[in-house]
Parts: sequence; structure tokens; C-alpha cells
Amino acid sequence: MELQMASGPMLAVCPNPAWQKTLIFQKLQPGAVNRACCVSECGGGKGINVARVLRNLGFPVAVAGFIGGDPGRHLYEELQQSGAGDFTVACQNPTRCCYTIVDNATAQATELIEPSGLIAPAEVAAQLNLLRAHISEFSAVCLSGTLPPGVAPKFYAQIAALARSAGIPVLLDAYRDIAQTLAEGICMLKINAGELRTLSGKKELRCGAEQILSSFPLSWLAVTDGAATAWLFNRQESWRFTIPLLAKVVSPIGAGDCAAAILLRRLTEKPAAEKMPAFFAEALACASASCLTAFPSVFHPEEAEKIRSEILIS
Repeated sequence: MELQMASGPMLAVCPNPAWQKTLIFQKLQPGAVNRACCVSECGGGKGINVARVLRNLGFPVAVAGFIGGDPGRHLYEELQQSGAGDFTVACQNPTRCCYTIVDNATAQATELIEPSGLIAPAEVAAQLNLLRAHISEFSAVCLSGTLPPGVAPKFYAQIAALARSAGIPVLLDAYRDIAQTLAEGICMLKINAGELRTLSGKKELRCGAEQILSSFPLSWLAVTDGAATAWLFNRQESWRFTIPLLAKVVSPIGAGDCAAAILLRRLTEKPAAEKMPAFFAEALACASASCLTAFPSVFHPEEAEKIRSEILIS
């Protein structure tokens, strides 16, 4: 993977972050007392994972979002230690906690997610004002994940409009209540196959993609489906990606965010259309490689390189 240094820091907008705890069990037995063999904690949420990927690769990135309480303090400390830029806003309600339960015997990961706290109108306004003042400093913007209570769908749309006015590419990794954001004209929508079916109301992915691309000023639609076939669409063409099966999946948590991070980095280059299929294959390889580790959105580049060599594009 040859990723050149970005012209400016990227921005990962994560309005609904989490403090993530991963517990690994040799064999999980529902209804019984289970003792984990190891545990790890880290920041969670889609945008936090995007920032982790980019920082681990040595790229400048900043994080925007709402953090509060002790979980928020832990998250803030991690961001500071990572070297990520801080555009977060302190909020009254605590940041949610999420728990990943990994069963080594079945190679399955279960995600338990606390409800998100309410974000106050003044906190939303403070975040938008902060980004309005600094948006021109970034080379690309990623809008990641669901919106917490109190944050209206227009929140993403307002940030997308700011970025568009500054000529900055936007990647959106969400599917609920995104019509206003898509209408602003973003560069790429990255969702999974189930989300595309829900968003478009179409069972067949090609039909769903055609509907979305014809309805909104959207340049690219990238569709993942776990270990199954992935797709990349624009208005003229489509590409199919066959991904090699992994010998063992440790945890898929954060894999999609790895793909989003690599795509975001590539969007800073404002690439020609013919390069995007290879860039998406690269992103898929990193996502697959992250499934080989228990830590969200962490992968070994050499594993990603090996997987990339086996991805077929048709």
C-alpha cells in the first residue's frame, strides 16, 4: 500500500462515539457464568475507528463529536495520546459504552451497545460553529455513523454543505435519515448491502444503486457485504469485487471503518475515475485484515497486502 502524505489533516465526524470494551472468551456459554480470558478497552464508534486507522498509518486526522462523563474522558485521553486533532465538544450526558464479546470457539463476535445520551441544542450549535470556523483546514471529511438523540438529520447536511463550499470531498458512512446530506452533493456513500436495500427499497443491488445515483448528486457508491461480494458504482459503470475467505475471523468489529478510512485518504487525492476500483480493493483488503485482530480497526499492512493480491475485480 503506497499512501502519500495528505495535503492537510482529514476530519472524522463521529457524533455518536463510544467507549469500547472487548472481552474474549475461549468458549461462551449463554445462561452461565463466563470468565473472559482477556480484555481490552479503547475508543469506539465509526469515526473514532476511522481516525485510529489513519493515525496508525501516520496520517494527520482530527475528530469531531460529542463526548461526556467518564467514558468521554477516557476517549478524550486516547485521542490526545494518539496525536489526533481535537474538535470534540463536551456534553452534559455521558458517552455511551459498547461491549464486544468474542467467542473463540465459534469465531463469533457479539456487540452490546448502550443507548446514546441526549445532545443539547447548545452542544449541537457549538459543534457546528467550531467546524464552520475550521472546515477549510481539512483535505477530506468523513461523516460516520448514526446520529444521537437531539442531533437532527440536517447536522450531517450542514457539514456537507460547508465542505462543498470549501471544495473538500465528503465520504458519508451512514444510511438512516441521509437524504438531506446526499442532496448536498457528496463524493462517496459507503454502506453495506443490507443498508443499500433498506435505503433504496430495492432487493437487487444494481437496481438500488441506480436509484440512489439517479436521485442524488453522488459521484460514487461503495457497497460492502462482509466476506461476500462487494460493489462499486458510479453513474456509468459498476465493478464487482470477490474477496478471499479468511482462515479465521477473530473480530469483524470496525472492519467497515477501515475501508472508510482508506477511501477517505484516497479521496484527498481527488483521483481520476479509473483509479477508484483499485482504491476500493485496497480498502477492502485493509478491512479484511482487521478481522484478523481483536482490536477494532487495527490491521497489519503486510496482511492487507497479501489479501489485496487475491481480490478479483470484474
